[in-house]
Amino acid sequence: MASLNLQRNSEVFFSTVDIINGAAAANITPSNTWKLEVLAGFAVTSSSATQDITSLESGTTPDRSQQRFNTAINPVDWNFQVYMRPTGVETGATADGTDAKTNQSGNVMPVADWFLWQSLVSNTAASDGTDYQSVWSTGGKLVTTNVAAATGSHSSRSNFSTAVENHLYFKLDNVVYQVSNATVNQATVDAGIEEIATTTWAGFGTTLKELTGDVRNNAIAAFGGILNDGTSVTANSNLVMGVAHSYHPFGTTNVAASTGTNSFIKNRLSQIEFHHKPSAAGSDVKYVFPVTALSFDYNNNITYLTPEELSSLNAPIGQFTGTRAVTGSATMYLRAGDTESAQFLRNIADDSRTSSAQTSNANLIIGGATTGDPQVAFQLDACQFEFPQLATDDVISMSVNFVAQEPTATKGDGGEVKIFATKSVA
Repeated sequence: MASLNLQRNSEVFFSTVDIINGAAAANITPSNTWKLEVLAGFAVTSSSATQDITSLESGTTPDRSQQRFNTAINPVDWNFQVYMRPTGVETGATADGTDAKTNQSGNVMPVADWFLWQSLVSNTAASDGTDYQSVWSTGGKLVTTNVAAATGSHSSRSNFSTAVENHLYFKLDNVVYQVSNATVNQATVDAGIEEIATTTWAGFGTTLKELTGDVRNNAIAAFGGILNDGTSVTANSNLVMGVAHSYHPFGTTNVAASTGTNSFIKNRLSQIEFHHKPSAAGSDVKYVFPVTALSFDYNNNITYLTPEELSSLNAPIGQFTGTRAVTGSATMYLRAGDTESAQFLRNIADDSRTSSAQTSNANLIIGGATTGDPQVAFQLDACQFEFPQLATDDVISMSVNFVAQEPTATKGDGGEVKIFATKSVA
């Protein structure tokens, strides 16, 4: 009897290398392929569009038949959740450097899933197949504007019509699937105060195919597992864990030539900082709140083009990005007093302007803001707040939704959000 395949033994890899079309195991390196330590509940699905043709006639013996046709292959849907884990690699440097907050590749890589964030906001691939191409800049910063190359950071454009395509490998115990031409469409950060900070990633691909034969052996030789002949090979045997490439497994990283453990972020330490002028000519008011819930969402709204030829099982031929949507929400207790949540609600409700985004901003600090705490902060320089809503629970609370917009200074060039990641707050 064939053995069952267990989620507990499954692994997910992100790569710029296309194994299903002939890439060898030797092509898989730490500079172009990264393992993701996903949480339970990940998913990858492939479906088809269908057409039903029915007939219905009169008479005592009518034709009442139905025929179903598969007309097109829909884009592959995938999603998984990972912990937000700062690495400490926050400073750009020349290769083989050993300065503080650097690693020997010279690239800035401040969170373990830096390559996914880059694929979400940039037109620059995370690797050219041989070398890293991080667009994160010194300070552990990633921005949604066009930026030039700098030491340890490649150039980046945030206004792109088509998203960067890579490949995802879902090793479901002993069965391996490849999502070809995978795009990163959405990231949702959840900072529930009783949890560890996580990011839920979602996206698409053009095909989902099982790796079989020699192609499967090539994948197993790189990722580890049981080869077609039953031989076991060590996990990640081809992903050499050298000093320059200590991003495998997901929980370790190399900083200044030493290998250390990536930090988890404790959501209980999170807070938000809102700035809002009650009128265009008014003075800025700063509000700092402890939160009971906090979320951030970035969505590229990617859509795919699929032909509609008759007598063919049509497949997607390309993808395009839509409107960039950067949104968030926060929930806090209702408190009276100056610069407290009740005043924030009052000032938003009394603001008669239809848009106050250019005089309002928000900083979402996921994790601690005190010395030594890891954190990831999302700075929204132009932020439109909706009217806050009250919830009459045992303790009265207030929630507010907000949308990040382009600041006036960078209109047409993006700039909705700046991301800062650090392993240890100074």
